[in-house]
Amino acid sequence: MRSWFALVLTLVSLSAAEPAVKTHRDFRLEAEAAYRRKDYPAAKAATQSALKLRPDSARYLNNLAALCALTGDKPTALATLRQLAALGVVTPIEKDPDFASLQGTPEFLRILRDFAANREPQGEAEIVAELPGRTGILEGIAFRNRTGDLFLGDVHHRCIWRRDRTGHVTQFTAEDEDLLGFFGLAIDEERNALWAAMGALPEMSGFNAEMKGRTALANFNLATGELRRIVEVPEDGREHSIGDLFVSPEGTIYATDSKAPVIWQLPLGAEEFVKVVDSPVFASLQGLVLDRKTLLVADYTNGLFTVEISTGEIRALAPPANTTLIGLDGIVAVPGGIVATQNGVEPQRVLRIALTPEMDRITGVTVLAAALPNFTDLTLVTLVNGRPTLIANSGWDSFDAAKAKQPPAHTVRVLQIPLP
Repeated sequence: MRSWFALVLTLVSLSAAEPAVKTHRDFRLEAEAAYRRKDYPAAKAATQSALKLRPDSARYLNNLAALCALTGDKPTALATLRQLAALGVVTPIEKDPDFASLQGTPEFLRILRDFAANREPQGEAEIVAELPGRTGILEGIAFRNRTGDLFLGDVHHRCIWRRDRTGHVTQFTAEDEDLLGFFGLAIDEERNALWAAMGALPEMSGFNAEMKGRTALANFNLATGELRRIVEVPEDGREHSIGDLFVSPEGTIYATDSKAPVIWQLPLGAEEFVKVVDSPVFASLQGLVLDRKTLLVADYTNGLFTVEISTGEIRALAPPANTTLIGLDGIVAVPGGIVATQNGVEPQRVLRIALTPEMDRITGVTVLAAALPNFTDLTLVTLVNGRPTLIANSGWDSFDAAKAKQPPAHTVRVLQIPLP
């Protein structure tokens, strides 16, 4: 569901019990308030503080450049925009009146050419399935190797679709008022189970204010689609939303909460969730994978973290220079690291992130695909026959729940990315 230049490659260790006094988000809010009252020097200072804590943020680089331009510091504005362009992403600087003092200068025109290069297509993506006329929002994806079935979680229609190996699509789950919008999906072949993350939000059909904050995991019979049970997140006065999950070989479920900074655990056979960690270090948790006893988790606002299950120790993984890990959504393990969808930048991308065997350092980030035809509104990712496979044109971008009852009909595409 739904802007990064790193100064060091070292691992930053963060303690859940000792969070930073002020986060980059706190400084961002200070900057936004100062900008609204046109106190540009104060906004600039707060943005610089935010950027020190999140140096790979395109948003902060863009905002700092704009504030430098507004305060007459053209050299720093241009240098900051060059840093932004080096990340391989773009922001709409050519349309932003805050950059009026730079418009038309040779230096600014060169940066615009760099941005244009960042909009050029990269890599490959093969269309493996097209689903025309969809009026839902397809977010979750899982593949059953044994049968060739592809499962797709629909947020709006509160159901899971199954596409069989012949391309025939049917509704896998029965109508049930206890089901919510479907997000991440995970298959447990050994126990004949399909696990699904569910959450209530305005884009969901039948949503009302009383549902806000409800979230759960649902367990279905993998062969028949029969609903076996629903396990809800316990109420604690906060809003929750489980967005993705991972099933360990032993049958334990690990799930990320995108609303509260919690990673949940549901041991095999358990009736209630327990917390792996609950930490203000996190802002918006997304995809996760398990490597032995370590979780690797994506945070939409803060990049990648590892979490030691036994101790709850949290470590942030610093991105290499001239790369950004902001806006990561789904992740899947591949040899030597992970593949991730990155829908929080423009253009949206699929990255291969190489890690050390100990998962204590990122050794490289490669753009596998970006700015290709049909490469928008990306969501989660899975492996199909060993190749990263994801949903594009999922339906989020075309739907405003305040203006319409359902998304307009659109063609959802399932894309596969070759691995080098």
